[in-house]
Amino acid sequence: MSKSNMNFAVDGTAVAYNMLDGEIRARIATRNNPQKKALYREKGVIDSSPAITRFMVKYPSVFGNKKLIHSDGSNFFGGILSLSPLAGTNSQKDMLRNRMKYEYNLSDSELQGMDGFFDDLNHLKDAPEIQEIVGKTVSYKNYIKSVWDTHEPSVMRHIKSVLGYEPEVIGSVNTYVMYPNFDTHRSCQLTDKKIYMYFGKCKRTASKDESYEAKVVSALAHQAVHQPMLPYKPFMTRQEKETFHAFIKYLTDKDVYNMISGRSYLDITTQNEDCKLMAKMYPFWLGYRYRNADREGKNSIIEVKKAIARDKDYYDSLPEGSKKKKALSTYNFEKLDAEKIVNLFKGKRAITPYEFVKIDIDDRSQVYKGRYISDSVR
Repeated sequence: MSKSNMNFAVDGTAVAYNMLDGEIRARIATRNNPQKKALYREKGVIDSSPAITRFMVKYPSVFGNKKLIHSDGSNFFGGILSLSPLAGTNSQKDMLRNRMKYEYNLSDSELQGMDGFFDDLNHLKDAPEIQEIVGKTVSYKNYIKSVWDTHEPSVMRHIKSVLGYEPEVIGSVNTYVMYPNFDTHRSCQLTDKKIYMYFGKCKRTASKDESYEAKVVSALAHQAVHQPMLPYKPFMTRQEKETFHAFIKYLTDKDVYNMISGRSYLDITTQNEDCKLMAKMYPFWLGYRYRNADREGKNSIIEVKKAIARDKDYYDSLPEGSKKKKALSTYNFEKLDAEKIVNLFKGKRAITPYEFVKIDIDDRSQVYKGRYISDSVR
């Protein structure tokens, strides 16, 4: 793992596309909430640039088209980031047009005269206001790269230690860094060996910035490890892929975050996190995570108990009735039996992630204390 499989760059076209996506999402999300709209405007998501506003005003037939701009905020611009490296080419224009026609169901009449729109879209990055933002994004990219370069060796050693082996690196990740006025985390796989990632993490208020670097590194670790090192296998069912992805989230996002910050797994919410699935996997992950603790002179049961206590303390600290506490209630910390959890992995030191996904995580009798077995849900 000595050679990095992560590359970092800034693509001005992608930055402009992403700003359009963020502007649209923010306007729709705040249309009935003036206070939230003011906050988004202060953060630079709404009215992100005069050039963006001018462009939106110039093409009302595009930005007013409900086929391209959906009521939930999803929109055409969020789906074209992966086409940004081809900006200005005829093939890209054809791809944009085909996407509008076949994915967004635009009619032939609606597509007439779109060449001018496509040209202006790809020249949006050349506006002085956008160039200024691209310059700031380059500085942010340099920061992101330095953070990753600093942490990558220890992160990869940690991954290898938890897995118990060193996976082969079979691909690389081209990370296009976005202007960080809002969170962006998207990836697309071009080939088995080439992945594009579009990434930017908004800095919150100063009081919440302590864990910022750990969150950046854990998100990058996910991308560096998943498809390039632990890819899905062709024979996997959809359910196995979902379980495998949740495993990757614990291995990278959650555990790397904890390694750097010392904070609870629950303090970080992963991209599109399925709380119920993560809660079901949690005790099984802990058993896997600490199955070889004795090799470091530690006791597996004690380590699992400490992890449960850490995360339960975080859960207990959340305000009663809060949305987050309700979402995390399915972890059922008080029902977990550390000895049972550890015993699940006795004699399985070398279990791989691909073998892990075969475990029936719905069978709570494997991880619950005896008096709670009747409450188990298969």
